[in-house]
Amino acid sequence: MVGSGGFFTSDLYSAYNVIQNTQILFPKALLIAALREYFAKDTKYHYVSDEWGFPKTPDHTDLDPAAGFYDDATTRIYIGQEDRFDIPYYPAVLVRYSGARYFPISINQEQDCVQYGYRLFIDGYGNKHSLRIPVYFIFAGAWDINIDIEVMAEGPQDRSTIVEAISMLLQSNIRNELTYDGLFIKSLSVGAETKELYQNDNIYKQTISLECMGEYRRLLPVSNVIEVITACIEVGHYTDEVWVPDPNLTIQFQLDLTNTVLATQSL
Repeated sequence: MVGSGGFFTSDLYSAYNVIQNTQILFPKALLIAALREYFAKDTKYHYVSDEWGFPKTPDHTDLDPAAGFYDDATTRIYIGQEDRFDIPYYPAVLVRYSGARYFPISINQEQDCVQYGYRLFIDGYGNKHSLRIPVYFIFAGAWDINIDIEVMAEGPQDRSTIVEAISMLLQSNIRNELTYDGLFIKSLSVGAETKELYQNDNIYKQTISLECMGEYRRLLPVSNVIEVITACIEVGHYTDEVWVPDPNLTIQFQLDLTNTVLATQSL
């Protein structure tokens, strides 16, 4: 799950109790991070990050042609959202968001669902009772997400090798990791091979299209809606199949949640 303070820097998520929204920012960041992690283990297309977390693309003037194969002097592949500079770096893997469609996971968007928790009550005699109480009201929905992974290289062999490797990873190791993180890949398709002229050189391209499923989720604290919970405990011979509580031993307790929360806050 993605916390409201994770990738979304606005205050709106925390203001409206949004704890997860796998739609645009998180899916792209998730895919880029996963691809970088796996290509960092490769030798020929070895990925290296700089001290700021960006692809390490230094000036290659007088740089050893074998740099990056067995060291971290430079990255051998660019993986990101867009090119960082006016002059692109090849081979490149660009992750782009190409649209989404909302659909409900239930008719009422889960808004009648309640997440329960337990609260321990201890009376003056040391008796303990774990009471099941509502904690959050749940609001949830889902997204059909389309993401394109564009592979660009200076040769057809590099293009085909990288496309094949990414396609395989997305159907095996990376697929499971993405599912655990809240992004489910429903289908994967590979487009046709193309090439275009760029500064008198041919650039070979191919696109991997992903149809994914993401979710959003809000947890509205019950304390924001319910201010007072009244608990009533009846005392009697509860071991009997049919018993009548003793009216003289009925314990009633009223808890004001607002005052309780304020009392527990440190000054």
